[in-house]
Amino acid sequence: MLTEKESCSGGRGKEKAPHTTLKSVGFLILSSFSIQLSHFLHSQALQLCFRLMAATPTVVQSSSSSSPIWDVFLSFGEEDTRHNFTHDLYASLVKEGIKTFKDDEKLRRGELISEVLEEAIKESRIFIVIFSTNYVNSRWCQEELTLIMERWEKHDQKVFPVFLMDVNQLNVQNQNWSFGELEELFGLEKGERWRSALRTAAQLYGWCFKDFGDEEKLIQKIVKDVIRYTKRKKQLLRPPPPEPVIEIPNKPVLKTQPSTESMLQQMFDWICDPDPCLGIIGIYGMGGVGKTTLAREVNNRFERDLANGVNIPFETVIMVTVSATPNIRRIQTYISKRLGLPDDSEAVALFRALMKKKFLLILDDVWSELMLEDVGIPCLPNDKGSKILVTSQNRDTCTDMGATKTINVHPLSESESWDLFVEKAGKHVAVDDIKPSAEKIVRRCKGLPLAIVIVAHAMAKQHGVEMWENASREMKQSDKDLRGMIDEVLLPLKFSYDSLDNEMLKSLFLYCACFPEDYNIRGDLDDMLNYWVGEVIVDQLGSLKASRDKFEDLIQSLKISCMLEDGEEKGSVRVHSIMRDLALWITSLEYSDSSIKFLNRTGISVKEAPKAHEWVNASRISLIDTQIKKFPELGEACQKLTAFLFRENKHFSVIPQTNFLQHMGHLRALDLSRSQNLASFPNSLSCLVNIRVLRLHMCKRLRALPLPVLGMLRQLQVLDLGWCSQLDQQILGGSECERLRYLDVKFSKVSIPAGVISGLDNLEELRFYASNKIKWRVNSGEEDEKMDGSESTSGESIIDVRELSCLTNLTSLTISFEDIIISDWFKPLANKIIALNLNHCTVEKQDSLEALNLDKSQNLWQLIIEDCPVVEKCNSLKMVFTEEMPRLFNNLKEIRVGYCVRVEVLIEAEEEEEE
Repeated sequence: MLTEKESCSGGRGKEKAPHTTLKSVGFLILSSFSIQLSHFLHSQALQLCFRLMAATPTVVQSSSSSSPIWDVFLSFGEEDTRHNFTHDLYASLVKEGIKTFKDDEKLRRGELISEVLEEAIKESRIFIVIFSTNYVNSRWCQEELTLIMERWEKHDQKVFPVFLMDVNQLNVQNQNWSFGELEELFGLEKGERWRSALRTAAQLYGWCFKDFGDEEKLIQKIVKDVIRYTKRKKQLLRPPPPEPVIEIPNKPVLKTQPSTESMLQQMFDWICDPDPCLGIIGIYGMGGVGKTTLAREVNNRFERDLANGVNIPFETVIMVTVSATPNIRRIQTYISKRLGLPDDSEAVALFRALMKKKFLLILDDVWSELMLEDVGIPCLPNDKGSKILVTSQNRDTCTDMGATKTINVHPLSESESWDLFVEKAGKHVAVDDIKPSAEKIVRRCKGLPLAIVIVAHAMAKQHGVEMWENASREMKQSDKDLRGMIDEVLLPLKFSYDSLDNEMLKSLFLYCACFPEDYNIRGDLDDMLNYWVGEVIVDQLGSLKASRDKFEDLIQSLKISCMLEDGEEKGSVRVHSIMRDLALWITSLEYSDSSIKFLNRTGISVKEAPKAHEWVNASRISLIDTQIKKFPELGEACQKLTAFLFRENKHFSVIPQTNFLQHMGHLRALDLSRSQNLASFPNSLSCLVNIRVLRLHMCKRLRALPLPVLGMLRQLQVLDLGWCSQLDQQILGGSECERLRYLDVKFSKVSIPAGVISGLDNLEELRFYASNKIKWRVNSGEEDEKMDGSESTSGESIIDVRELSCLTNLTSLTISFEDIIISDWFKPLANKIIALNLNHCTVEKQDSLEALNLDKSQNLWQLIIEDCPVVEKCNSLKMVFTEEMPRLFNNLKEIRVGYCVRVEVLIEAEEEEEE
């Protein structure tokens, strides 16, 4: 069984989540319960493959455009293993035909890792890290290991540690020695990188000398495992060939639109024409006229032909959205996936792959000339007969792209417009009393299919004559003083916005426009936390869960109204570019009717922050994924500003100490997530007395928050410090943040004093997964007397698990437990857990884990069990799930089980007769 990205050529793009150390030691990765795993686990070869495959934190396609040169790269200490263990292992691997890289002694001369070694690391499939007594004392080894773990984190390259005699795995993992000398010589930052690389490598599955007793047996086992892995990899990890063409969701082209059919036929004639002069074809027309619908229909007809066994004239058909601010990397990634290449393939790799194929590439929504060579797209015509179809609002853009033939997509005729309107609104609009007003409304749509469909959906439920007459008057009245794009496109669309059932729908639609163009909005991944809490909606609905449920209802309403559409990722939505233009127009400073004013500048083309005077009248500011490096000093208060979204800005590093946050006293939501160079916060954070949402997710260089300033933020309900891997600091030390509903400190070094968690009465969602400085214990009365503090000598928080049981409003929990007893205290938490890591925990009773079997536990998506004995099962965990349990875990994506040496089955087999 394979994980998603291994089993299919496309995989998910997103957020893919960044990686840091997962406390996972050798595990099985399982993504489905559709087959009986117990039968598979009887195959030792498959067991080994699963264990070896699991040595990466997540499965990502290789970055190399070709197969790795080396099967194995040996990383070892120079003094104590080169001429003994490493020499013997190398010889044994080479003898079996395994291409193995072992550096020459000459390569280690000098201060820096040589280019030869760097290249070998990039071109290796497997890394075997040989931990000897002197390994950690070598700067060379530390530099080498850091590079190796970077490849492990970002690419499909496997790392397996070997722990030789006198080397204890836990000592390496916990780093029970001083780094002082190395840090003094080479700096704290580099020392921390080495620490992280060591910690991560030591947690992976590998081989220990103590399990074999002598080096010869250990080497035989390593060679045997590597041979099995390299043989199985080609069978198990080779993705299926990419689909030549994939269907794209599209609005059906009605038979009552002869002009549309005529344009489609012309497009197909030119696309299929072998004339090399017709390499690039342009489709142009005003916004909302149906260019994207036509382009998708071209793609989908080829897909339908192929599905029906009809040969198509291209080896591959790919449609990709370019947009007004092209993201070259995103375009390359999408085309790479469709070609079956690694996600991070560069232009040269794309060019070589496309040159070998006869392709049709559909570039949708092009606003200005896209330099094909920058993406890696071959110039046309070529001898393969490939074609490119370009859609744009501007004919000149098509010709600039090299189009020799263009089609002007005209609006629908009056009769076609009427037929489309009746099709979408219902036949009741054609009755004598309603028809005159309905025809006036349709004429206002100027023949634009998008406007017609949206207005039709807005009026579909209206059966009263007066409602139709009022709607017609409103559209005409709003037309005064509007010209051009506003007159022909935005005006009809605004009518559909005005027709939304309630203010919450309107507010949500406008908020969705804060995200960049073509952004996939995920309600389940907290994209909307800023909205629910910052806009006080959560207080109206009562809880985050109620807000998330309401989100689903509202999203469906907006989709039915055609205000939103399905995104590219499963479960996501996005705003059509024209609808986004509508939202930005409604919230613009020039539009006088709306009290909500947005300052919205997103995308990598934005290099400068708005001028100081532009901030004053804005109620929401969105500067997402820009190249802004600094903010202006503000001269006056931003009295209306309630939300400031400044996410995914990699070049920004400093918040002004003065004349910035001091002027944002009404701010309710501040999101600086993924500001990867932000290192500190000014004390002016205390000025945000109304702040309800503070999100610093993945601010990886953030080292400190101003304390006790955090305690002054009495309105705070969302605090997100997840993945702030350098934030080594105690928070929530006093009575502050009592209103917290959501707390995320996963993969951070944040600590929290004992007694604080149990006092957060409003807490609903808690993210404690892999929080390295928070340790849990199960206290008896005697232990309480012995441990009168809440902090260990290493600065870790030691918290009684019973504090979690005090959180009566808790609905969602991700957490890691280590070295504690899993017993009855676990049962009340089981149905709230969505991700769980049990590391070296003692499971006293099997029914403690079986508490996960409750019907309410259907949100569990990740379960990791490592080195966990079970008291009543002969001191070893033998079975994780009974046969009924997996059927209840509808969202479970991954199980990892490692170092539970007597595991016999993960899932209890069904009775033979039931099979």
